[in-house]
Amino acid sequence: MAKQSSIFNFFNKSPPPVPKAKPSPSPAEADLPSSVRKKNSSPKEEAKHASQTPTTKKTPTKPLNAKASKGGFGKLFGNKTLTIKESPAPCPFSAGALVWAKLEGHPWWPCMVVPQPVSGQQMRGRGKSQRLHVHFFDEPPTRGWVSTKYIREYQGSDSSDAKTGGVFFSGKPVIRRAMELADAAMPDSPETRLKMPVCMDPSDAEEDEEEDMESTLTDEDLTEEEDEETVKSKPSRRSSRATAEQGGKSKRRRIVVASDSEGSGDEFKPERAGCSSEEDEEDEEEVVNSASEEDVESEREAEPDSPVKPVKRKRPAEKPSSAKPKPKTPTLPETAKRAPLSSTITANTKSRLSAFSAPESFDSQANGSGAGGQGGATVWDHEKLDWLQEGRRKDAKRRRQSEEDYDPTTLYVPEDFLNKTTPGMRRWWQLKSETFDAVLFFKVGKFYELYHMDAVIGVNELGLTFMKGSWAHSGFPEIESLDSSFLKGLTLSKIILRYLTISPHHYYMMEARCKTMLKPTKFDRVVQREVCRIITRGTQTYSVLDGAPSETHSKYLLSIKEKAEEESSGRCRTYGVSFVDTSVGYFHVGQFQDDRHCSRLRTLLSHYVPAQVLFEKGNPSAETRKIFKASLSSAMQEGLTAGSQFWDAQKTLKTLAEEDYFKESVGKDEEPGSSVLPSVLKSMTSESDSLGLTPKEGYELALSALGGCMFYLKKCLVDQELLSMTNFQEYVPVDVEMEKAAGPTSFFSQTRQRMVLDGVTLANLEILQNVSGGTEGTLLERLDTCSTPFGKRLLKQWLCSPLCNPTSIGERLDALEDLMGVQAQATEVSDLLKKLPDLERLLSKIHSIGTPKGQDHPDSRAVLYEEVTYSKKKIADFLSALEGFKTMQEIVTILGPVVGDFQSRLLRQVCTLHTTALPGLFPDLSAELKRWDTAFDHQKARATGVITPKAGFDPEFDQALSGIKACERDLQDYLDRQKKRLGCRNLTYWGTGRNRFQMEVPDSVSERNIPEEYKVKSTKKGWKRYWTREIERLFSELQSLEEKRDAALKDCMRRLFYNFDKNYRDWQTGVECMAVLDVLLSLTRYSQGGDGGPMARPQVLLPGDISQSAAFLDLRGSRHPCVTKTFFGDDFIPNDIAIGCPGSEEEGQEDNGHAPCVLVTGPNMGGKSTLMRQCGLVVVLAQLGCYVPAESLSFTPVDRVFTRLGASDRIMAGESTFFVELSETASILHHGTKHSLVLLDELGRGTATYDGTAIASAVVNELAERICCRTLFSTHYHSLVEDYTNNPAVRLGHMACMVENEGDEDPSQETITFLYKFITGACPKSYGFNAARLANLPEDVIQSGHRKAKEFERSTISLRVFKYVLN
Repeated sequence: MAKQSSIFNFFNKSPPPVPKAKPSPSPAEADLPSSVRKKNSSPKEEAKHASQTPTTKKTPTKPLNAKASKGGFGKLFGNKTLTIKESPAPCPFSAGALVWAKLEGHPWWPCMVVPQPVSGQQMRGRGKSQRLHVHFFDEPPTRGWVSTKYIREYQGSDSSDAKTGGVFFSGKPVIRRAMELADAAMPDSPETRLKMPVCMDPSDAEEDEEEDMESTLTDEDLTEEEDEETVKSKPSRRSSRATAEQGGKSKRRRIVVASDSEGSGDEFKPERAGCSSEEDEEDEEEVVNSASEEDVESEREAEPDSPVKPVKRKRPAEKPSSAKPKPKTPTLPETAKRAPLSSTITANTKSRLSAFSAPESFDSQANGSGAGGQGGATVWDHEKLDWLQEGRRKDAKRRRQSEEDYDPTTLYVPEDFLNKTTPGMRRWWQLKSETFDAVLFFKVGKFYELYHMDAVIGVNELGLTFMKGSWAHSGFPEIESLDSSFLKGLTLSKIILRYLTISPHHYYMMEARCKTMLKPTKFDRVVQREVCRIITRGTQTYSVLDGAPSETHSKYLLSIKEKAEEESSGRCRTYGVSFVDTSVGYFHVGQFQDDRHCSRLRTLLSHYVPAQVLFEKGNPSAETRKIFKASLSSAMQEGLTAGSQFWDAQKTLKTLAEEDYFKESVGKDEEPGSSVLPSVLKSMTSESDSLGLTPKEGYELALSALGGCMFYLKKCLVDQELLSMTNFQEYVPVDVEMEKAAGPTSFFSQTRQRMVLDGVTLANLEILQNVSGGTEGTLLERLDTCSTPFGKRLLKQWLCSPLCNPTSIGERLDALEDLMGVQAQATEVSDLLKKLPDLERLLSKIHSIGTPKGQDHPDSRAVLYEEVTYSKKKIADFLSALEGFKTMQEIVTILGPVVGDFQSRLLRQVCTLHTTALPGLFPDLSAELKRWDTAFDHQKARATGVITPKAGFDPEFDQALSGIKACERDLQDYLDRQKKRLGCRNLTYWGTGRNRFQMEVPDSVSERNIPEEYKVKSTKKGWKRYWTREIERLFSELQSLEEKRDAALKDCMRRLFYNFDKNYRDWQTGVECMAVLDVLLSLTRYSQGGDGGPMARPQVLLPGDISQSAAFLDLRGSRHPCVTKTFFGDDFIPNDIAIGCPGSEEEGQEDNGHAPCVLVTGPNMGGKSTLMRQCGLVVVLAQLGCYVPAESLSFTPVDRVFTRLGASDRIMAGESTFFVELSETASILHHGTKHSLVLLDELGRGTATYDGTAIASAVVNELAERICCRTLFSTHYHSLVEDYTNNPAVRLGHMACMVENEGDEDPSQETITFLYKFITGACPKSYGFNAARLANLPEDVIQSGHRKAKEFERSTISLRVFKYVLN
């Protein structure tokens, strides 16, 4: 019993080790015969009660008094021996009632009480076995019997219990859908609900179960309970008695969990990682608290129910057998109940360990282990702590929440509270106080445990299950951390800020520490734990702890620092930024000035969408914080303390120099003796400081932002592996180079120049995301048929920054033509590209594993129980990378015969090997790949998880092996000399381990011939064994070499990965070449297929290459790139758009042909906005280097696309719809040039008609006559159209429509047919009443509006006539 007590005393507030009342059958077991129901009492409890009440089973009818029932047997099993028959309780819910019901292993589910379809029963059983038949709201519907104990009234999805924090809350889509179905049925009467379609067909398994139930159940609950105990408890009683006979020391049980290491026949032995398991485990058994941890984790492995919920809900009515164990084969593994982990534990073992299993009922969740009332909200122990309540919390420095410098990432835990806790829980609270904003995954044996508030998050976010007790407790096996889908809910959650794991047991450290102490205490015997990794949304590296990547696109960690400056034109801001994609190790560092609208910052946030933002506390201005709140509402935002956490530039440079992050780059990219800083960072330091410790003017903020990023990566323990990759690039806003260019010709002729697409344009044109946040209908979705993850990421980068240089655009177009000409090879290459893994991230992972980590890094001390599994995963990733690079070589070989015919220099470079004879960019990897093919046995390493290098590959391992062979030869030579010396041919070595190499001499050799230097080590009949000083010296040398060999083999994988990473630049260059090829193939597929219509190669001209220097756009027969059908299902109508160039003869406005501005009018829903988006997307496609859906396109390059489309406000930023319109318009007027493309849709509609018309008129005048940029300006202000009818800088166009019965007094007779054709001239009316009729406005409202419109029209005409007469 003392051992059992230690289990419960490990953590404070754990359940008392007294016999507990047996719970009623769980919902999943409620339908099973009583003879096969699962027990929930421990073997020790059973043994004890069996010895205390030996006649209880034999005299079941003997009544117990009330006092006796409160303890002993009565307390464990309740008053089950009473002969008084309980009267059946009335049914609490009638047919058709809506309820919450719960089955074992599943969350609460909305249901409806219905009769059983065969028997018509609505309730069966009595007492605690009383069950109700319910219909589960699901698609398709299911049904089953649920204990009335797990039935609660359904009060709708708006009730407090169904919301966040409530008993019935769940974020799962299937349950949310079920709640919608239940809500829809709530207004109906019970009789109407019963007419709903339900699952009516009984299954065969249910009929069998009905028969079993009828044959097993009796009229007496007492007999039913006793039968169950008699059948189920026999095996566990034997094991309990056997344990009791051992004299108080419980035997350690070996539990086998299905994993990759299963079947090896060996228990996990931490001595392989530098610790002695068996001795330490025996020692730990004598320690109350440490043993409790081990026992808890051992017992949990044998649980019949995993703490991780199954992904899919069982259907109890249709497949009851999945949860029903077979009565005659109780030793079969219950795989149906442990879906995530296929266990090999027998039912006998499960019965013995059931005392520590997960709760089969929901009492601990719904009622706080009996603390709450029926249906009451859970009140956990941690929620009762005064110092943990909201408003009363303090940080580690005892600052209250109301204080300004309160640190929410830490927590003050009172010392007197810690003194009352067990050593294990004390350590948990200590770690929690340091990282209060993190979820602690506390390692206990083979499980990661979550306690208190973390356990609640684990249940709500990850679908874990609460364990027994009044304190919240949940967890999952270590092997589950490899499952990316399991971690997806955590890393994407808005609630969980960090995912923190704790390093596993260090037995040898604890044992060594205790041996040095005279009287070690219980606190000394607790295994020490430390933080191994902190994972946030922005710091995922997809290591073995992160799991596999769940998506291909990058997630950035952004660090930003702002400096506000006064300027004559108003406020001006300077930003320093540093952002990194931790999955590939790419850093971007830069500093730039921005306007009052923060245009460049918004563009940065759109191109590189951050998953997490770091800033200095008190540094960002209110305007910047508003942008973060509005644009990055889903991103994590964390403030760091200035100086200590968010470093300044000097501290950043000093840390870079002291930490030796870039020491491996010396001799590769840098000259010997030069600074080890990468060239990008070196250019940001002062030229006068040779040590590189002083920032250059204009880069102070950038380096400070890098310092904040470095601090956070260091905190997450990934700084060494990421910074040592030396992948740094200076971030320069796209429009900065535009300002530095001498002229348009100079700007467009530079190959590195890109078109500017700010965040507003990307959103309005739906290039990356649609209005709902998805990718359906976007340009990215239309183009993205890339075969590789790194190709998809490159395509997104190309889309965000199209080219501006006509030569570069032409090279991409040439590449598409070349690939169209070699269709067979292109198809074969595409098939091979699909086989490539995410090599870009694999290279980063290999670099991380191969990077030498210091002794102070937790990874050097961590011992993982699933080390073999992790090693297999690492080796599989490495071999996958090797196979990927072989495939890339094969791709280059396939394109080799045709590459000489390619016209595109770009395509020739990426498909040609880089050798002395060839000018290609793709590195020759054949020699390296051949070397790695012979480095080690790939199949053996994949199967065993251990890499044994072949001779000549690993110098350390080879040196140790050669030394061992030489030493063994010396020993053999010495033995041969002794044979001659003694004249005995039978002389041999004997011994094993440390007793090896004893010379075994037969007694036939006379003792007078034995030299004096021979020392007897051991004897046996007829033989004596000797050692000499020479043997001792050679054996000592051999042992030293063997230790070196073992150490080299243990670190072999890391060294091999490190050697592979030495050629990182070549590997990475190959990946980049394949990414370009993949994107070009994707653009080729779009250019060939399109939407079924004609696809044209765009003609891009420099402004100086034509007779006129003005910018123009001539688009003929164009279609929308993403819309192939109209709303009514018809084919898309192509349109011509001419801006800044002479129109065709039928337009009849040759004099306005060079007008840069086009006023677009037309009826509502006539296609104006679609035409404008179509124009913008076609230009983006053309400068991307892709064919466009048109008959022809000729234009001069566009340096920037501006859009003002749609109507939306920014509530989070406190900006109204009209203010947003004017802000976007102001950005256009400030940054637009004559080479820009501006798309303005109905400007001024957010205010009064006169104000809106005046503002729209002024903006048109500014764009057409001062900036002279290409503009499409749609409007419904017909007075504005009249004002610009004769303006040479403005042309008129409208979306055509056909109107019938236009002059009829009855507006309902007026019919409009949209032609969706853009033609010259102005549209006389907007025909708003047609849209009102399509929107189903009431007819009387339309009639009233029509009369009012006639009055306005008459007054307007009268005013115009009067004005004309006066003039």
